[in-house]
Amino acid sequence: MRFNKPIVCAKRLAPILIAILIAGCQTTDIAGLKRMATANTLAFCDAAHPLYWSRKDTLETIKQIKMHNAVGKICGWSGK
Repeated sequence: MRFNKPIVCAKRLAPILIAILIAGCQTTDIAGLKRMATANTLAFCDAAHPLYWSRKDTLETIKQIKMHNAVGKICGWSGK
């Protein structure tokens, strides 16, 4: 009897898990993507600020900082 309970539980959970997976495959149209991008950009601009690097930083860190600051130029940042 003990071994039947996990199978029953799995049979009951399977439809729920399938529904969650199918909902995750939902597509978004171009207008929806633009709204999401605008909202994310505004949130980033409100919260983030330019970063600066030092001589002690690695080349990879400097590359990431430059990418961060390049995105920040959309917010109107000036700097490196």
